[in-house]
Amino acid sequence: MNDPDNELCLVLHSVPGLSDANLLALLRHFGSPAAVLAAGRSGWASVGVESVACSALEVARRCNGHPAAPWSVPRALEAMRSVAARVLAITDPEYPALLRTIHDPPPLLYCRGDANAWRAPCLAIVGSRKASPAGLRMATELAAATASAGLAVVSGLALGIDGAAHRGALSGGGATLAVMATGIEQTYPRRHRELAGDVAASGCLLSEFPPGSPPLRANFPQRNRLISGLSLATVVIEAALPSGSLLTAGSALEQGREVFAAPWSIFHRNGRGCLRLIRDGAGIVESIEDVLLELGALHQLQLNLENTVSQPPGEAALPAGQARLLALLGDTAEDLDSLVAASQLPVAAVLAALSSLELLGRIARSSGGYVRC
Repeated sequence: MNDPDNELCLVLHSVPGLSDANLLALLRHFGSPAAVLAAGRSGWASVGVESVACSALEVARRCNGHPAAPWSVPRALEAMRSVAARVLAITDPEYPALLRTIHDPPPLLYCRGDANAWRAPCLAIVGSRKASPAGLRMATELAAATASAGLAVVSGLALGIDGAAHRGALSGGGATLAVMATGIEQTYPRRHRELAGDVAASGCLLSEFPPGSPPLRANFPQRNRLISGLSLATVVIEAALPSGSLLTAGSALEQGREVFAAPWSIFHRNGRGCLRLIRDGAGIVESIEDVLLELGALHQLQLNLENTVSQPPGEAALPAGQARLLALLGDTAEDLDSLVAASQLPVAAVLAALSSLELLGRIARSSGGYVRC
């Protein structure tokens, strides 16, 4: 995306009162930031944007950014240029395909580094900021093995396990993605400035927050859903009760992804969260082989999703697993367990097929499971 496109995205992001849900609906309906801004008040209202937000959109379009925004579009553009960052709308072909499948993807995604980094199968590795030496060692070694296996490592650039995961992936010669809770031009914590540069050089830094956004407490739980949303599975190395890592694991489960946890002693305070996850059904991870054995067909989902989103196949052309699941779905919601039992397919294969069908618009999630569109 070039500078003018970045500018149009920033204009949209500057509008007070325009919710992410509204912006998502506008982009999906009109197809691009330029088309959204050109649609005018009647077009915006037709998508369900309220009158106050429509008025704010008019002001932002006329003034090249809303004057009430906490940052100006020219200043944000300059901040992005300073770190060679760009912004992708959800309608952009380069937007991470797997992230599109979650129920609340960010309408605009700021990135710095190599956009190809997320085209490989991704594994999230998260854990405590106050990690033990054993936890740091496991995160480093698991991330290095993950990179050697051809997967990209996703984490949050925080102290402790996150930092060890990024460094492990780099030492393994692979790509790593860091999802940030600040503007893309910042580094938090500051002591990870050099690490952030290394991540950008071999992978990518990502943020849904516009330039100038500080590390607010509320940003971190919001950021966590992107870590899991980019990934086929999430591995929790070390986590207390409660913790942000457990929130990430919860997001992964809501998104239909796999969750793994490292087993710890009951006397290890920062390991109790992992024990809770295992008790609730998370897979036990001791090495990358434990993860690879369970992912199964989800690998193929990550590798092929880019193609399926551009040209949805006809029903007769669907892969056998997807066709079988589609035939089982109707107007009444079916949960995952029922679909696994009825289809007689492995859980990983069912999750992969459901994610593909949802992306293609053939099925939708409801409170009780999945329904056919």
